[in-house]
Amino acid sequence: MKFSEMPYERPDLEALKGQISGLTDRLKAADGYAAAKAVFLEKDQEARHLDTLATLAQVRNTIDTRDEFYDGEVKFWNAAGPELEEYEQAWKLAMLESPYRKDFEGEYGSLMFLNTEIALKTFSPEIVPQLQKENDLTLAYSKLLASAQIPFEGKTYTLAQMGPFQSGADDGRRLAAWKAVGTWYKEHQADLDRIYDELTHLRDEMGRKLGYDGYTQL
Repeated sequence: MKFSEMPYERPDLEALKGQISGLTDRLKAADGYAAAKAVFLEKDQEARHLDTLATLAQVRNTIDTRDEFYDGEVKFWNAAGPELEEYEQAWKLAMLESPYRKDFEGEYGSLMFLNTEIALKTFSPEIVPQLQKENDLTLAYSKLLASAQIPFEGKTYTLAQMGPFQSGADDGRRLAAWKAVGTWYKEHQADLDRIYDELTHLRDEMGRKLGYDGYTQL
């Protein structure tokens, strides 16, 4: 199947929350490793499906940032992701506390449990609004870079298209390309600085709410 033919449909956020909660409850109630593994595999399959939908929205928005439909879908995922994380954390905690943890480690290795332990230290429902804002700022940064239209040698190029000119063999042409790109960054310095400043303060706030000295320690 071609990428352009892959189907996309926005999932029901509340239904997803209920589904993850249901899987978590079933994992806790499993009466043996076989039952626990079946729930684990079902959760993994659902997670892969969601990752595919989110990636489709992200990539298609990146291909054409003017596409209003996928712009809206990316904004949906920016808000939905942090909300879902609270339910994902409950699942992760149930996996860590599962009486069949050693069975899982024996079949799948211990790395996923180590990653889960780390993930539990980096999230709290208290920072959901900040995570949503972080996603919005990251999207704004990506869209700003994607919107670049750089005049060079009588034509107009994106930042990505300027790359070959910036690494070309001709010294004079390479210098001119770097200057053209630099001019674009200079013209958009205020917006870039604003986004960076907001992200810095936002991430520091998240770190402190999680009990750290700031984002660097987190």
